[in-house]
Amino acid sequence: MNTIRYTLLTVLTLISFHIFAQPGVSAGNLQFTIKKMSDNVTFGVFVKPDATIAPSKRTSTGSGQVTLVTSKDFTYDNLVSKGGTWVENARVNSPIEAPDNAYISFGFVTDEPKIKLQSNEETLLFTFVPADDYDGSISLIENNNDPFSTPNSYGTNPGNDLGMMDFGVAGGIQYYTYANNYFEGMDNGPAILASEKTEAAQPKAIFAAEKGTASLRSPK
Repeated sequence: MNTIRYTLLTVLTLISFHIFAQPGVSAGNLQFTIKKMSDNVTFGVFVKPDATIAPSKRTSTGSGQVTLVTSKDFTYDNLVSKGGTWVENARVNSPIEAPDNAYISFGFVTDEPKIKLQSNEETLLFTFVPADDYDGSISLIENNNDPFSTPNSYGTNPGNDLGMMDFGVAGGIQYYTYANNYFEGMDNGPAILASEKTEAAQPKAIFAAEKGTASLRSPK
């Protein structure tokens, strides 16, 4: 009976939290970044808790979205989910607001493999490999400043979002939401490969500091 009650509570809370945790929420506790992996070819999208929270192991993810901003000729292969299951669910090429850009959104489907948060550490969400001939930039959308942010000419909802609940902290259920992006030059800590339960320091990607975009050029 206790199991049934807990399951019902989880489902109902996730439904209500999904409504609350939408792209563009201005206050939150979770930060995203994108960088190259150790092979210098694959790109990874990571989440990290900010300094205000200390997540327990009893978290549950209810919603999520990651939107990449690339050149309009961008293509990729080998999308691999590492924390949660992610699928491409929208793409817009050359909108009038940013005709040189493409906006590719990846939606969260299920918390399998589970997204495991740890204080001051990165968790890898998914990876992908850009086409060999692509030499443009790849960055995460800035929800509040991008020219294609909602409302836009396509009536779409690009943006970054992650909504989680923590059942294991004192004081009752805690809610964590996406806050902003962070970039290289910060102390990112070790990465957590959620599906493999291993920790490995990630190499530094080359970023355009003023834009937070990852370059495909190899480090010199």
